[in-house]
Amino acid sequence: MCSFFNDDTASIEIPIRLVVYVILTGAILGIFAIGLSNIWPGMTTNGMEKQRGEILVSLTSMQNGGARNLIDADSPSGNIRTLKIKIPEDVDYLAFGADPDPDNDHNLLNTPEGMLTGRGNVMYYSGKSGKIRIPLDEYIELREGRLESNRWVLNEIGGKQYGVVLTGKGNYELAFELVYDPISKEKYTLVHMTDELNAYINPYDPAVLPNNLWVSVNPGSIPADGITNAEILVKLKDKKGRDAPNDGINIHLSGSLGHLSGSNLTTVKGKARATITSDVVGTSMITATSPGLNPGSSSLTIKPEPIILEFNRWIYDEDEELNGQFFTDQELEYSISFTGYGSKFSVPLAGVWWPNVSIVIDGVALGEEIIDSESTISRTLKQATLPAGNHNLNISLKNDNYLPLLGDTNIYVGKIVLSG
Repeated sequence: MCSFFNDDTASIEIPIRLVVYVILTGAILGIFAIGLSNIWPGMTTNGMEKQRGEILVSLTSMQNGGARNLIDADSPSGNIRTLKIKIPEDVDYLAFGADPDPDNDHNLLNTPEGMLTGRGNVMYYSGKSGKIRIPLDEYIELREGRLESNRWVLNEIGGKQYGVVLTGKGNYELAFELVYDPISKEKYTLVHMTDELNAYINPYDPAVLPNNLWVSVNPGSIPADGITNAEILVKLKDKKGRDAPNDGINIHLSGSLGHLSGSNLTTVKGKARATITSDVVGTSMITATSPGLNPGSSSLTIKPEPIILEFNRWIYDEDEELNGQFFTDQELEYSISFTGYGSKFSVPLAGVWWPNVSIVIDGVALGEEIIDSESTISRTLKQATLPAGNHNLNISLKNDNYLPLLGDTNIYVGKIVLSG
């Protein structure tokens, strides 16, 4: 029988097996160590990719909610989503809306003027694996916000709008709110944050082709004095309502009332401008047309030029009247206002009396108004429809009270204004 302790074969095989095991284990550990060093940036990338998916879902889903009016201070909040974002150690920045480093020189503070940086519907992040661009849906417009009088508004400096850039590792909590700008008629996803990098957003997409014309008039009403003007802005829009930056598009402008500064316009960066004045009261429909594009239009209200009757005189007695004459060239409804002040009659323990002013036009009384101030005030009486022609206006004091040492109810009439 063979003895194990005397088996020479066994005593040789055990050391060889140990050597093989040691070599294999060392190789595996070496490969694992090398693999970790190569895998770690990928693990970071995977973490950013996961966050990207969550951000995309949130930004997309919130677009169907209500939007806050940026001009109306009483407008309710828009649809808001608060997102928790983690920036890993090897990620240099995460940007919403624009590329903060379009020239790729790793300097976020020296973006050359006019360089393409994104137009709001994009995200960027950069780290060891390079810069990653994340496109968003075309109708998502990310913008940097600015806190103003406890309300978040668009951060606009010198006519530019900006994206938001997060720099430095750590945890962030950002609020995104859906807002609406009634002037530009644009809806934005406003980030409740202001950074110091000024990563500006390009307002135009050079690949967009115009489909229609958009017309706005500012202000929305002017007096019919033939001098005061309103500015007309015509913008090229694509079929999705985005600005189209095309130069050299010929536009014909017309107005149903008033005088245009020009009727044949040419676009510069997708825009054309003109002004309008009028000496005729009414509503002017302003229309812009261009071959191959859907026309656009807007309206301008042209109000009667205010009729101002200056008096600058006191009325001391109920039998005294101030008289004025004026002319209207068409039948219109006017609002009549009094500007002036009064003196009071005061009885201790009994009360204070102020003068009542009465205004009559063409024999028709417009009512009385208490003038309860010793400094200049304005009071609006009821409206009156006046035909075209000449008119007479009378102003009188209705309650003259006087006693020595107690005062006197008199009226100082500054002016009467009739406005349409």
